[in-house]
Amino acid sequence: MNMSNNVILNTLNVPIINDFKHLAEQLSLTQELLHFLTYKKQYCYTQKEIPKKDGTSRTLYVPHLALKVVQRWILKEILEKINVSYQAMAFVPKRNGLRVNAEYHKKNIFILEMDIKKFFGSIQKKQVFQLFCKIGYNTDVSAVLANLCIYEDVLPQGAVTSPYIANLVTYHLDVRLNGLCSRKDIVYTRYADDLSFSSNNRTKLNSIEKIVKYIVKEEGFEINEKKTRYLSNDVKKTITGITINNEEVHVDKALKKKIRAMIFNSIVNKDYTRNDKIKGSIAYVDSIEMGYKEKILNYIIQITEKGQFKNNIDIVNAYNKNKFFKSLPYMQYEESPFY
Repeated sequence: MNMSNNVILNTLNVPIINDFKHLAEQLSLTQELLHFLTYKKQYCYTQKEIPKKDGTSRTLYVPHLALKVVQRWILKEILEKINVSYQAMAFVPKRNGLRVNAEYHKKNIFILEMDIKKFFGSIQKKQVFQLFCKIGYNTDVSAVLANLCIYEDVLPQGAVTSPYIANLVTYHLDVRLNGLCSRKDIVYTRYADDLSFSSNNRTKLNSIEKIVKYIVKEEGFEINEKKTRYLSNDVKKTITGITINNEEVHVDKALKKKIRAMIFNSIVNKDYTRNDKIKGSIAYVDSIEMGYKEKILNYIIQITEKGQFKNNIDIVNAYNKNKFFKSLPYMQYEESPFY
């Protein structure tokens, strides 16, 4: 590796890697294991099908533990040291992307939402290789790093490194779209494959739709026509699942109703197998609506104070053993006065 490359890598505060052997040393792996993870990836992933709302399924390729550890090292030590565009909302450390994304558009009346088709699968091995070259690594090291992050010559959805690589690869797309929108007083953000545009002038939004499709195509992607939609104050405005109402952002009421129902059913049926899902849903809503967790804790306390539950020793014992949060008080058993 030449000195100019070393200067670039030092400036970015990423590891200096000279060759394959040096990378193995950095990862504390044998060269044999690194070779296997790099060139025998058909043995390093598990394929999973995740059902989608529209009845189709999303294919995930989940890396096995050894490859996952390597990818996490690449993510933390290299990729996350490189800034993504200001318009990229998803997968950015220490950024509440969903809420921030909605906040950008909450003051505008009209919203245009567009979706990139097969987002991860559209990013080719060549683009990932070029990304590592641009960071400052030589071609041999860049080829190895790219191989560790791709599967079947594309960016796999499910790999640890894929989301951040996608953000870096689409940097130029974001810059071009933001340049277009800035000239027309339109706000633009991207949450993964969801492109959001907003303005107080519907005509301006109409005027950019064809140009956006052209730019997206030039950058190697394709718009999913079925998911393009216009929203205004006349209908419920949502961006990436977040509702915008009177310049405030909220989670859909249906989800909050579902969370309360899951909690109630868990207590009644003494079935706490969905605890993790309940807590995850609460954390999600609380990240969008400040103070929601406190509200839901009070709701749980109110349920546990109902006589119909406090009089049932089995319900009391099951709840105390499986409390949703440690901070919640224990349910106190009270023998029914009718016995």
